[in-house]
Amino acid sequence: MKSNYIIRRLNSPFDDSGIFVRNVYMKKALLFDCGRLGNIDNSEINDISHVFISHTHIDHFSGFDRFLRTALLSGNTITFFGPEGFINNVKGKLASYTWNLIYDYDITFKAIELSFHGMKGAEFSAKNGFKEEHFTVTQNHLILNDDFSLEYDFFDHGIISVGYRVKEPKRISINKNKMEEYGLKNGPWIKLLKEALLDNDSSNNMINVDTYSGIKQYYLNELAEKIAEYPKCQDITYITDIAPSFLNYQKAVKLAKNSHILLIESVFMNNDVIHAIEKNHLSIGVSKAVYKYSNSEYVSFGHFAPKYDRMREIFFQELYSDLDMEKIIKLELNR
Repeated sequence: MKSNYIIRRLNSPFDDSGIFVRNVYMKKALLFDCGRLGNIDNSEINDISHVFISHTHIDHFSGFDRFLRTALLSGNTITFFGPEGFINNVKGKLASYTWNLIYDYDITFKAIELSFHGMKGAEFSAKNGFKEEHFTVTQNHLILNDDFSLEYDFFDHGIISVGYRVKEPKRISINKNKMEEYGLKNGPWIKLLKEALLDNDSSNNMINVDTYSGIKQYYLNELAEKIAEYPKCQDITYITDIAPSFLNYQKAVKLAKNSHILLIESVFMNNDVIHAIEKNHLSIGVSKAVYKYSNSEYVSFGHFAPKYDRMREIFFQELYSDLDMEKIIKLELNR
């Protein structure tokens, strides 16, 4: 299956976390975590609509300052998601600067805080001097651009770290070869058919169809059986900075279940498992188990401990042994 994603890690995998994501069916881009923003242009930053922050350790959130500096004149509204306390994190970043010259700027940051107690939001608009303005968060705020949607779960990292899953909307594709086989021509009826099927309307309603023999009427369900196909939704899951506990493992497998792409940390080699426990990070073995038992199709491992940068060959040998390399997205080899 052809992937709908273009994904780029913004730094060395032994450096700060930040993954830039595009989907061919989404007009705007996404960012998973916001550590040092290395391999990214200002125009790309200004094309990001949603940022998903796992937690606000400095290597996951220090890039907010560059994001802020770049976006000031963009006229954009950018939504950030983060764990409990996240609104204060954003407020603190903005409060560290003097803002007496920005009231005619049209930039707005929305911070949505996720917790076991529910969701809450705050808006920081340049027109209001980045004053904190709270708003009620509903499930509609989890609908992203172009009908993509967001799921999330909470993981133990000594603090709370949020894992995210961005879900593609259901799609209908029309088999053009089948259209030719049945003598059907392109026309407005195709859009009507797709809309009906997306609304789960497979009833006996009829539709006018352009054919090489003129306009003919077909039942929706009959037409769908002939030419409609239902591509598998390509969800992408991001999980990082979680302790190697059995509960975290279970939750990670559940969140990533049947993902098209899993982006997951793999911080320590297996012989450093005690260090992994002390630091609340995953070892290679646990990361690979999450990938295997979640039945994710593709995987990219990252957020490696910096000490392994000096021994990459040994590290990657352990990481990739017994894996199907055609299913590995090698973002981790970029610097």
